[in-house]
Amino acid sequence: MQKTRKPFFYGWVIVGAAFVVMAVSMGIATNCFSLFIKPICAHFGFSRQSVGAMQTISNAAMMVTALLSGRIFSRFAVKQVMKVSSIALTVSFFCYSLASSIWVFYLISAVLGLALGTVHMVPLSILLSNWFHEKRGFALGLAFMGSGVGGMLFNSLAGVLIEGMGWRVSFQILAAIMGVTLIPIVFFVIRNRPEDMGLLPLGEKGEQAPAAQMSEGFTFGQVVKTPRFWAFCLCIIVSELCMYGLMINIAPHVSDVGYSLQTSALISAACMGSLAAGKLLLGTLYDKLGIRIATLSAYAATVVGLIGCLFAHASPLFLVLVVLGSGLGCAYGSVAYPILTQSLYGLRDYSAIYGFLTAFTRFGDMLTPLVMGAVFDSMGSYRPAYATFAVTAVAMAAVCQLIFPRQKRSAPREEALAAE
Repeated sequence: MQKTRKPFFYGWVIVGAAFVVMAVSMGIATNCFSLFIKPICAHFGFSRQSVGAMQTISNAAMMVTALLSGRIFSRFAVKQVMKVSSIALTVSFFCYSLASSIWVFYLISAVLGLALGTVHMVPLSILLSNWFHEKRGFALGLAFMGSGVGGMLFNSLAGVLIEGMGWRVSFQILAAIMGVTLIPIVFFVIRNRPEDMGLLPLGEKGEQAPAAQMSEGFTFGQVVKTPRFWAFCLCIIVSELCMYGLMINIAPHVSDVGYSLQTSALISAACMGSLAAGKLLLGTLYDKLGIRIATLSAYAATVVGLIGCLFAHASPLFLVLVVLGSGLGCAYGSVAYPILTQSLYGLRDYSAIYGFLTAFTRFGDMLTPLVMGAVFDSMGSYRPAYATFAVTAVAMAAVCQLIFPRQKRSAPREEALAAE
């Protein structure tokens, strides 16, 4: 008897589209930026801290959009918001090539941050939550690994472009690549919900199942009244210092400790490749092992990567630790929080809760370049920051084990919100 072949699920097209969006938005605008730090400083005579403030400003803008995401995405469809943001992101990144003063750089960074905040992490996690009620961790990991793959490819390209054509032309070429890929995908491929195409989310069979799933969980007003939620928010800020601090200055740090610009770009690209694999692996770990073990694994990898950075000057072998540790460790900031939001608090008020948590992520990201730049300007090296972050990551891993529930759950329970 011939088996009936299941129809192709369009949700996997959404995953592929999200992958490309991450690759050309975060992969270029965020993950390639460290390669531009030294050339911009050399051209204008800026300090590392002043150039690092560009990342701080863009993260502050993303924090604002995250705080407002509950209102934004309840009023406007995700696709409509992404249409505007994709155009704004491309134009603002191109404008970096035209900047002539630090204040112009800061203004562009603010616009770029607003666009980034409404084109990648929050809107894509909402889309994937709409399309996947099963295999959500795998889908998120697969989609979000795009930033790592994009970072790997575009770090290598940017390194060659900057050395051969200068930083201004490099911004222009990367912006052109961003525009011709990001904008068509957002306009013609993205779909808000499976119901718009007469489909159901993956894992749902009954007609009423999607509505039932969306009604499960807690409201934003309920979760903000619990001490564990605020402990989680504090963990997010401190953890971002450790994990984002590991990633953002890899290229200049490797160059500072004696390696060539090409080697720095190669290691940075390898870290992006490791990050891509790490996102898929971490998403699978959350699906298979639950939130406690998966989270602990991410923190352990972060410590390994930070130790590699700390001793990179001693031997090239420590660069291997940087590459391996940054993969699973730095994947935590993008893959873990949407999964943890759904696991702990459900889908009832997902966009508001996840957006609020993302604001704390961006606050940590905003602080990190300032801290790293201040450490470098005062001590001449990033190594003291890496040592501090390694110890801090161990402490945050312990705190997360205390505030996360022990059971592996697919739906939230009251214990997850319980106060002490």
